[in-house]
Amino acid sequence: MIRLASFLSPGDVRPRLGAADGDEMIDLTAAHGGGWDMRRALALPIEELRAFVAAGRVRLKLADCHLLPPIPDPGKIFCVGKNSKVHRAELVAQGMLKEDPQEPTSFVKLPETLVGEGARVARPEGIATFDYEPELAFIVTKRAFQVPKEKAREYVGAITVLNDLTAREIQKKEVQLGTKFWVSKNMPGFTPVGPYAVPLAEIADPYDLWLTCVVNGQQRLRVNTDEYIHRIEGIIAHFSRYMPFEVGDVIATGAPRGTAIGHPNAAELYLRPGDTCVAGLEGVMEITTHIVAPGEA
Repeated sequence: MIRLASFLSPGDVRPRLGAADGDEMIDLTAAHGGGWDMRRALALPIEELRAFVAAGRVRLKLADCHLLPPIPDPGKIFCVGKNSKVHRAELVAQGMLKEDPQEPTSFVKLPETLVGEGARVARPEGIATFDYEPELAFIVTKRAFQVPKEKAREYVGAITVLNDLTAREIQKKEVQLGTKFWVSKNMPGFTPVGPYAVPLAEIADPYDLWLTCVVNGQQRLRVNTDEYIHRIEGIIAHFSRYMPFEVGDVIATGAPRGTAIGHPNAAELYLRPGDTCVAGLEGVMEITTHIVAPGEA
């Protein structure tokens, strides 16, 4: 399986393009030059991409590489909300949702909240209900505007993992005020993404994968992606009627059931300083985030 990465090796000031292979990183920038980045690589047909990766000769220790989000500078991080029937019911039960939408809904996470593998993310001062939301996310590889559903899959070239970290008490206030999730989803470091981009051609079916979340070694959830209500084809077709998706945009497709808020002992499960949270797609990738106290990030 091809796992493309954007990374920094010691001394780098600009991201490099690589492909993870076991405990090594194939340095594709060394092989092909600095003009190549994740957007350009993901535009290659899969056979050309395989040859592109195979041409890499310089190998670095993966442990010495600082893994960035696959797209370090997306134009937008577009998130689909309320895309699990069970998670939707969990939100309703906690007063976090009033409506029952019959079509895809969305909100946006700011690119400046983006962090990569191993990031230290501060639980904000005064926030006690800090939740995890591992999500299947897609990377746009061709500008998508007014795209019909039957062609929509052609516009996304890879999948990744996005952990939609959320301050639930602020989210609840936003719901009560009738506003979209804005502050609750956009505090510093609230969008760990990656660490890899896996081409869709390498995935038999993105809707037969297991989303997982492990906190301090304890599995908190394991949910199959077949539970998503709206899939990427319908999402792109619906929103691109009036709004284009640009190359490099990240589309997160929603939280699964089983996040902390959905449990009767939620207060014990919310993230706190000292926790290590690992969100993943089983057998594909996982991204680790270290929760720290304010001022320690």
